[in-house]
Amino acid sequence: MKKAFLVFSVLFSLLLFSCTTLTYSERPSWIDAVPEIPGEKVFVASGVGNSEVEARSNAVLSVLSQMGEEIGYSLEEKYFRELFSSLVISDLGARIADEYSWEIDGEWTVYVAVTALDEAFEGAKSPEFLEIQKSEEEISSLLSSSLDAYKNNKDMEAVEDILQAALISLSGDVKNEEYSPEALFEKAIKYVSNLRIENVKPSRDTPSGSLEFRVLRTKGLMYPVVENALMECSYSAISLNGETENLSHLARTNAKGRFIMNRTNPYALHEGSIKISVHIDDDLMFNLSLKAPEELMERLYEAIDNGSLEYSYSFSPRQDISSVVIALAEYNYDGSMRKEDGALKSVLENLFALQGISFETIVFAEGEEESDNIESLLSQYGNMEKIYVIRMGVVSRINIDDKVYSRAEGKMIEINPSTSERNDVSAFHTCVSGSSEKEADENTLEKLSQVICGFLLGEF
Repeated sequence: MKKAFLVFSVLFSLLLFSCTTLTYSERPSWIDAVPEIPGEKVFVASGVGNSEVEARSNAVLSVLSQMGEEIGYSLEEKYFRELFSSLVISDLGARIADEYSWEIDGEWTVYVAVTALDEAFEGAKSPEFLEIQKSEEEISSLLSSSLDAYKNNKDMEAVEDILQAALISLSGDVKNEEYSPEALFEKAIKYVSNLRIENVKPSRDTPSGSLEFRVLRTKGLMYPVVENALMECSYSAISLNGETENLSHLARTNAKGRFIMNRTNPYALHEGSIKISVHIDDDLMFNLSLKAPEELMERLYEAIDNGSLEYSYSFSPRQDISSVVIALAEYNYDGSMRKEDGALKSVLENLFALQGISFETIVFAEGEEESDNIESLLSQYGNMEKIYVIRMGVVSRINIDDKVYSRAEGKMIEINPSTSERNDVSAFHTCVSGSSEKEADENTLEKLSQVICGFLLGEF
């Protein structure tokens, strides 16, 4: 079967190439359009000289150079004499299938057409060249995928495909200049630089108090929206220890190029600014940073930063603070109530002050039992819209080595004074160590106060 295919290929090439004498104006078609032959590669090259021999010699050198580019190493020195004299290269299954020449004013031009068997030619490629070929095929596939994503307005998917291609290019040599890391980074940076983030009026189904944004491609007459883009939203929030810290979360654009910044983190500042930027996969960026020149990474980060949006916001409290009572009931291990010397009140006031919230009514709930607390509060604040009762205290201790571990438990109760209806919002517990019983108790109550008050922030 293999022999029959070889015979067919030879006969087919004989039909395409013929050694007929033609004028310049009647030159053969294979000079201008390289034919395709099943099972064979075809190379066409020309040479110029002051004699036909010189021109033919240059043509043979040129075709060998062309073949060497596809095989991964130089062929001129090793195979020139063989091909020039015998018209074949046995190692590569190659032969000169046709030649054509003409002379004008003493200057000769010679064209040669060489065919090589696919199997023999591919088998002669160097391991290094095969690796380059594999890399370029992978890059080509990623760039094709990138183009499809871009056509479907999925610009950030396109960017990540391009950067994946750049990572491959950085891992080994490539011959195609368009596949160089520099060229691929340039393409990705261009895509990122064409994006614009803008605040938009919330749609009907946007949750109350949330912010809505849109991503556009600023290219063409009508700026298309960018779908399925991962966006990083950075903002300031309150930490449990009463300080501010920078946080971020990711959101993805929908089919309309929109995404929502939900007011879900109770620790987020009620008033501040959000920085919104496009987000590229963390693992991809890390791997690129290990291999890419620093200048390329800086340019990419700069493009991301230049396209980011700084948006100032201000959220109003969810409730009317003047109509809310916060009642505190904090107890020591022996059951005695902690008031001004307790951790709960100071933590509460500090955390809410960072939010710009100052409660008019913070009281201590009287009584040892929960029912006593509630009864007393309803009798005093029955005209308020809501009462939050926070009960907490140390419930147990244990000694391990030279440490004392204290366990504290707490709960938050929401009461509607007009109906006396109550809702147990949530239960909490902490276990913290100290060098003494007193220190362990103070530490665990401090921690539990932070947890409970942080949860309470979400109510406002």
